[in-house]
Amino acid sequence: MGKYIFKRVISGLVTIVILITCCFFLMHAVPGSPFSKGEQGVPPEVMQRLNEKYGLDLPLHEQYIRYMSNILHGDLGISYKNTTVQVNDLVGRGFPVSARIGALAVVVSLLIGVALGIVSAVKRGSLFDGIAMVTATIGVCVPLFVISVLLLYLFAGVLKWLPTYGLSTWRHYILPVTCLSFSPIAYIARMTRSSMLEVMQQDYIRTARAKGVSEFFVICKHGLRNAILPVVTYLGTLIANLLTGSFIVERLFAIPGLGKYFVDSITARDYNIIMGVTIFLGIFVVTCNLIVDVAYGIIDPRVKMDE
Repeated sequence: MGKYIFKRVISGLVTIVILITCCFFLMHAVPGSPFSKGEQGVPPEVMQRLNEKYGLDLPLHEQYIRYMSNILHGDLGISYKNTTVQVNDLVGRGFPVSARIGALAVVVSLLIGVALGIVSAVKRGSLFDGIAMVTATIGVCVPLFVISVLLLYLFAGVLKWLPTYGLSTWRHYILPVTCLSFSPIAYIARMTRSSMLEVMQQDYIRTARAKGVSEFFVICKHGLRNAILPVVTYLGTLIANLLTGSFIVERLFAIPGLGKYFVDSITARDYNIIMGVTIFLGIFVVTCNLIVDVAYGIIDPRVKMDE
């Protein structure tokens, strides 16, 4: 186990370095600079001094080496648009906001998605199964921004039941969490149903029933435990994406999380914020995938770690 985790950690570090490198050079390949957008009236001499101040006049490889050196010291730099803002502070301020919404969305997605998948598998071919799978297909196919706009228009615009922005009360969480969890619920429900249908045909399920084990324990203890691995695989990426912020939802509902900061930084060409949020997201994804891989062996003892 220890050797396996060590290999995965090394692999994760290599992945993060490749991510930083690709993002850095692709970002600087875009024409312009953080100070050129919307600043046509600024004299060239001023632009040159700004680039010299922040090292943007250096050769690209020297900028890369300097940035990687700062990363190793835990320094993500400052915002080019607001020099009083440290990117570390911005991430520290935005992540808890995104994490609260994301954690709720993950819990809702798991509870409803797994429950729908189990009931659909048990009642295969029933009216409930048909309605659940049609709804799940819609949830998988329809883009997030379409679902968000429709729910916002219906519950905030027409019915006026829910607020449209901010997170000041518990009612403000309902629409963002619903929008974030809609597609994951559909995906998890379809995945759970397919896996449960396969598992419920296995010999050990028939043996458990023949021994007189109640249907509830057959489904939950024997069936679900062996059918849940595909969901666990998906869970690593899901947690990373939801907890670090959804760009569309946070922008649409004016939530001051990582997603909103990231979209604003792209519009402003604020290199350090773009890189900082990307690095944080990459580290989070790698960490979640490592945890999921280790969880395999706990959930299913048949999964052996490669020593």
